[in-house]
Amino acid sequence: MSVALSRFRFDSETTMKSIFDRSLPRAGLVLLFGSGAILLLTAAERKVGRVTQVVRDVRLLVPQVAARPAHLNEVVTDGSAVHTGADSRAELTFADLTITRVGANSIFSFDQDGRHVSVESGAILLRVPKGSGGARIRSSALTVGITGTTVMFESRPRNYSKLIVLEGSGQAWLTKHPGKKIAVHAGQMLIVRPGAEHLPGPVDIDENLILRTAILITEFPPLPSLDLMRSVAENQKKSGEPLFNPLIDPTGMGARDVNASTRSQPNPHRTPGNGQRKP
Repeated sequence: MSVALSRFRFDSETTMKSIFDRSLPRAGLVLLFGSGAILLLTAAERKVGRVTQVVRDVRLLVPQVAARPAHLNEVVTDGSAVHTGADSRAELTFADLTITRVGANSIFSFDQDGRHVSVESGAILLRVPKGSGGARIRSSALTVGITGTTVMFESRPRNYSKLIVLEGSGQAWLTKHPGKKIAVHAGQMLIVRPGAEHLPGPVDIDENLILRTAILITEFPPLPSLDLMRSVAENQKKSGEPLFNPLIDPTGMGARDVNASTRSQPNPHRTPGNGQRKP
C-alpha cells in the first residue's frame, strides 16, 4: 500500500511537472503577444487626436478622403489637416495632453502625434506638456522647435510669419536656413517677413494683454499651462521694464502693427499707448 501510494504521488508530480513544462512556454507566448498587442494599441492611440472644440465652419481633410465637417469628439489621425472658415475655430487634444488650437481662416496639418505641425496659413496655439518630448511648427518662412512650451504661431505667407512664446522657450530659424537659430523666451515675439535672409531679434510684449484679448486663449477652456503664463505676466509687471504692445489677437494682426514691431530702432521696446483696440 505504501509503495502504491508513493508511486501514485510520483506519477502525479511527474504529470503536473510535464503539464507545467508544456504550459509555461505557451503562457510566455500569450504574455508576449498580449504585451505586444497592448503596445501596438498604445502606439496607435498616441497617433490620434480628438476634436475637443468646434465653432462654426471647421473641416477635416483626411488623406485620400474628401473634406468634411468636423464633429466634437471625432478622432483625427496623423497626416490629417484642419481648415477653418471665417469667425471659426477648433481645438484638438492628443493622448499626452498636447493641445492644438486653430484660429479663423486657417489651414494646418499635423503628424507625429500632433508634434510636427505645418501651418499653411492662419494662426494656431500649441501647448506641449513638459517631459513629453519636443514639437516643431513650420511655415514657408519660419520654423520653430519647442519642448514643454506654450506658443502661438501665425503664418500669412505674403506678409509675415509670427511666433509668440507664452511660457517656456523655443528655438526659431528661417525654413530655408536651418543652420542659424535664435532663442525666443516667454513673453517675447518674433516676426519674419517673406524672403528674409536673416532673423530679426525678438521683442518683449505685454503678455497680460495677450491673456486678456487673444481669442485662442479667451474663447477656449483654461489651458493646463495657464498658471505658468500668468507667472510670466506677473514677472513682467514686477520688472517694470517697458514692453512693446502690438494689440495682439493672433488671428488678426493689422499690417500697421506688424510694421511697427519690425522697424529698426535703437530700443525695440515701446510702452503701451492709448486707444487700444481688440482686432
